[in-house]
Amino acid sequence: MTANRNFLINALRRVLEGGDIDNAELDAAVPNPLALDRDEKNAWEELSHWADDSDVRARDARYTTHKRDRMRDRLAALNVGGR
Repeated sequence: MTANRNFLINALRRVLEGGDIDNAELDAAVPNPLALDRDEKNAWEELSHWADDSDVRARDARYTTHKRDRMRDRLAALNVGGR
C-alpha cells in the first residue's frame, strides 16, 4: 500500500469516526493529488470538500450525514483495491 493510500484510508476513517481534517494537513500529506490513482483521487477530493465546507456542515446535519456516507463509499473503494 502506498503512503498516499494509507494516509487517505486513515483520514477517511478519522472523519467517519467523528474527527476532522483541514486542507493544510491534506496538502502536506498528499502534495501532488494528480499522481493519485482514480480511487485515491476520489477520496482526496471528498476529503478536500470536507475540509472546505465546515460552515455548511455546521448548519445542516443532513448534509453532514450525506458527506459521511460518501466517505464510506470512498473508503470501501480504497479497501477493495487492496493495495
